Order: sequence, then structure tokens, then C-alpha cells
Amino acid sequence: MGVDAYIVAAVLPEIAENLQEPIERVGLLASAYALPMAILAPIFGPLSDRRGRRYALRLGLAIFAAAAAACVVAPGLPLLLVTRAINGLGAAIILPAAIAKAGDLPTEAERGRAIGLLGAVFPLSTLIGLPIGAALTIGAGWRAPFAFIALVALVALAGVDRLPADHPTAQPVRYVDSLRSVARDRRALSIMVVTFLWFAGAFGLFVYVGEFFHRSFGIPTDRVGLAYVVVGLVGIIAARTSGRFIATIGPRRTVLTGLALFGGAVFVLPLTTIALPLAVIVFAIWAFGTWFGIPALNTIVAGLSERERGSRLAYNSSAQSLSNVVGPIVTGAIIANWGFGVAGPYTSLLALCTLALAWRVLPRPAPAPPRVVTEPRPIIET
Repeated sequence: MGVDAYIVAAVLPEIAENLQEPIERVGLLASAYALPMAILAPIFGPLSDRRGRRYALRLGLAIFAAAAAACVVAPGLPLLLVTRAINGLGAAIILPAAIAKAGDLPTEAERGRAIGLLGAVFPLSTLIGLPIGAALTIGAGWRAPFAFIALVALVALAGVDRLPADHPTAQPVRYVDSLRSVARDRRALSIMVVTFLWFAGAFGLFVYVGEFFHRSFGIPTDRVGLAYVVVGLVGIIAARTSGRFIATIGPRRTVLTGLALFGGAVFVLPLTTIALPLAVIVFAIWAFGTWFGIPALNTIVAGLSERERGSRLAYNSSAQSLSNVVGPIVTGAIIANWGFGVAGPYTSLLALCTLALAWRVLPRPAPAPPRVVTEPRPIIET
């Protein structure tokens, strides 16, 4: 899924030229993929609770592969937009089921490590998605990356088929009742607000970081994308480290630490125009904080309900997708009117509000049971 998202960014100019469409219209391919994830994830979230994780993963991957294959043969932009939307439908089924599968592990430490591993593959995709997309496009045209995505999805489908059969929850509830239960869970909704605010700030500023480096240091636009390599490398390290910290200090403290690092970094970033290495270091701290905390936040969501784990994770995924739509719009308007000098503090203030909300609503670890000290029995002399 991550490679799919980044590959498209590499092939947009070639699609626009080949189909003779304006680049702004071709750019709708990204929205066509993300919007179904935001809207449909809550609808399909209960599917893995009712039918099992493997069933949901197989269905989602089958839809995903078929849609990617349809992109290869799409004759024009309208049908290509439809096939990308179907791609997003498959992703809306896959992602909550995958995290729920990791969340089914018996202990919090195991769940944290598994979800941290899942989290690491998304920054990894920033490292391999763009180069693969560019190389395939140069060698065989813009349709080749979509064929590659279809092939990878089929390989993943074969891997899922080898997983041991799992079982749905013992007493599955109706779809409407499951969605209603999530909507009435104030703690779950509050945590999803944390997810929304965090990504609205992080992704909202992230998409303009390339422009920040271009304006501040005069880096050519065709090379500024190298700054995002930092996100990939640091994100992999952070997500893998997160699992270990979840097992030692707990997911709550891991989330709060990640939020604090992110908020501090985005506040300082506009002040780093004096030196490019300093800006890169601050950007790396930002990336580390985000990818360090997100797996822990997903671990908390996965632990809210064993019976309706898939539903809650689906809602959380939807909150993240919606923030990816809203965040760039708001941050872009701030940059257009007041520049990065205001966008940084705005994002930092958003992070501070998110940190305060997370401090209030994230579940605290259960207190350790009191130690019982056994007094030695006195020796009675006779």
C-alpha cells in the first residue's frame, strides 16, 4: 500500500503527457485513492471481526490486485480515476485487518513489536516507491508501475493464504451495532481525535517541506526530494525502536514522547534557515518523533476492545486519512498568507494541543498489585 501511494507521485508527469491531461487533473489520482480509505474504512472495519482477519486480508488484496491490473489497461483518465478509487477500497479493507491481526497477539509487548514492524514498512516505502516508479516509467512507460503493484499484491495474497486460519470473535455483533458501539465509546473517539490532530499537523506541513528547503537553501526542485530520504531512514529506525519502548515504558509514555519530539521539532524548523545540516537534523527529529509514537497509538487502539478491534482500528485509519485531506489544505493556506514562519508555530501549537489531549485521554497503565510481605513465624520453645 505504501509503495502504491509513492509510486503514483513518480508517474504523474508521464501520465499527464501521455494522456494529454493537465497535471492538476492527473493529481486527482492521489485523492481518488485516499478518499475511499477515509470514507469506507469504518464500513469495512467490522468485516475482520465477523469473518476473521485472513478473510478480510484476502478480500482486500484481491480487490487491490484487480484494481491495479485495471489501471494498466485504463484507456483514459476517467477510468483510471475509477480504478484508483477501487484501489483505495481494497486498502480500506487491508489496513485495519492487518493491524487487528497484530493486535490479536496475546500480550501488549508482542502487539507493540508487531505493530511497530507494520509501522516501519510505511517509511520504508518512501525509500523504494519513488525510485521504483521512476525506473519502471523510464524503462516501460507509466503503466509499468501499476503492473508492478498488481504483482506485489498477488505475492502478498499468496503470503496471506499461508497464514494459519483465524477465527472471528466468539460472539460477532451486527454491523450497525458494531459501528454504534464505536460511536458511543468516548475514549475511543477521543483517541481518534488525537490521531486526526497529529496527522493534520504532521502531514499538513510534511507535503510542503520540499518547498521549505527550496526557498530557504536554494535547492533545485528536482533534488529537493532527497530530503524525504531522511524520513524513510529515520522512520524505519523509529518504528522499530518504538516496539521495544512499548514493551518497557508502555504505549502511553511512548506516544507522549513522540508527540513532544514532533512538536518541538516543527517549532524550531522555521528557525533553521541559517544552516542546511541543522534543518536536516531538526527534520529528522520530527520524523523520529512521529514514527516513534504512531505504532504505540495504534497499539492502544488495538487494545481498546478485543471483540471489536477491527472496527476501532478502521475508525482510527479513517481519522488518519481525513487528516491527510484536511491538513495540507489548512497548512497550505497559512503558508500562502504568512509563510513558513507562521506555519511552524501553528503546527507546534497543534502538537501541544494534541499532547494535552493525549495526556488526558490515553489509558494509564494499571497499578502493580501490592506486594505481600510474609512475616516469619515465631519459633515457640517447649
